[in-house]
Amino acid sequence: MDENVEDCLVCLISFDDTLRRPRTLPCGHTFCTPCINELEEQGVIICPTCRVSHALPEAGQFPISYITEGLIRKMRGAGLACVAPKPGKQRTAPAAVTQPAPRATAGLSKKTRSLLQEEEMKVLAAIRSCQEEQSQLADYLTTLGGWCGRQQQLQDELQTLVDQSKGALKAISSEESCVKGRQEEVRQREEALHAMLQELRTPSTRQEAYEVIEDADHLLEEEERAAVFPDVHVVTTVARVAESSHAAAAATQTALESAGTAAAAGESSLPAATAAASSIADRLASLLAPPLTAEELLRLTQRARGLVEAGRVLAVQDVEGQSRHARISLESCQLHLYSLQATPPPPHALTLQMGKVVPAAPPCEVFLDLAWPGSAARRVVVSLPQDTSSGRQFVLLCSGQWGACYANTKLFSVGREGEPGEWVEGGDYETNDGEGGAPVLPNLYYGDYWYSGKAGAVWQQWRDSARDTQFGIITRNCKPGGSYGLYVDVFGEVVRGLKVVQEAAQHRPITEVTVVQCGVLLTTPPPH
Repeated sequence: MDENVEDCLVCLISFDDTLRRPRTLPCGHTFCTPCINELEEQGVIICPTCRVSHALPEAGQFPISYITEGLIRKMRGAGLACVAPKPGKQRTAPAAVTQPAPRATAGLSKKTRSLLQEEEMKVLAAIRSCQEEQSQLADYLTTLGGWCGRQQQLQDELQTLVDQSKGALKAISSEESCVKGRQEEVRQREEALHAMLQELRTPSTRQEAYEVIEDADHLLEEEERAAVFPDVHVVTTVARVAESSHAAAAATQTALESAGTAAAAGESSLPAATAAASSIADRLASLLAPPLTAEELLRLTQRARGLVEAGRVLAVQDVEGQSRHARISLESCQLHLYSLQATPPPPHALTLQMGKVVPAAPPCEVFLDLAWPGSAARRVVVSLPQDTSSGRQFVLLCSGQWGACYANTKLFSVGREGEPGEWVEGGDYETNDGEGGAPVLPNLYYGDYWYSGKAGAVWQQWRDSARDTQFGIITRNCKPGGSYGLYVDVFGEVVRGLKVVQEAAQHRPITEVTVVQCGVLLTTPPPH
């Protein structure tokens, strides 16, 4: 355990009374506020010391440890606190200012002094940000130096890559110059912030106080407009040159996979705000991570699971220049692909072609999410156990691959209401009233269909070229030997959520029951 009680055990940075206030978990261990915020995942925080899980309080923050703050202030006042940076944390920037210095503002009003103090805290936070950026830039410069050395070795060993290597070396050299220039710029910005900090402590009149506050605000605005490293073009150029050589790819594959796994695991455990503010090293790992393959996704490897849980994996389809994407989620240990949306995928997503992840034909399972006024959306899972033309069409309409889709369609009628053999009708994606629903596949009447009178059976509703996407789902069993015969052209059965369909059949009007979402299950389901 670290003997420096004034430091957070996670980030090894000293507590302060502004941004890094100490907060105590119910297990008794204390960490700084930013570290606790980064540990939060779905309302739960796992203590890094004892691994005990704690639910996030209703207030959104764990209590501040005033005892720890008082002890640290007492130690600093007695000259006991360690002021030297820890190994690995040394910075080239001037030493951080963590406490306000004595003021010469006794003649100012309480409100004016309070405004000065608030502005001083902002400048202190900006100074700390500069120091952290200096550290990251130094690390990035070291990384660029390593790339330069490896690239030079490739140029010597592989004559065919000379021209590409020279271009990559030029880009790296230019990036190094930019980083060195940025380091000097950051140093000058920090000096300006230190000077502004002194100005905030010296005004003696109200007019002077407000003028220096305005100057500080302008300086902070310039600080926020600082550029972000690394340059994506340089990173991708270096990676592309390395991949163009089989020998280079073989030498770097292991390292790239490790970086990709680490990046996926890290991103899956961080909230979106933290991931957006990730360090240069995190962004490099994300840029250089190897692409995700359909085989890796369907096998649900550890890396694929982390990426899916982080919401980064999408299926895409390009039709006539228009890009559409489908969300993929992990629910009950099964991959669910939702219907395609007519929007391009968001940036930084890992994309797979739709045709490589969606089964081309049954057997498979699809789902329909039904909802109506007074009832939240609930899932109905339909198994398509045999390869039939209607089953293939059902998959296409649940995924939206050919444009037409069951999403946002309605159930429009109930047959044999309240009697044995009762069924509900749906699937009219054109008019939503039972008069439309042209087929998307030809020859729908060929295949291994079967007869059934069992509740949950899904059957082809029409033999009509204008309404062949309509389907029926039986909600009440037929009486054996009764006057109602078995249903023909059955191609699927409800394996989960039959009660949802039966409740929908009782709702009036039935046209309020909507398929709010639909899709395809990508992983092999467990035995029912």
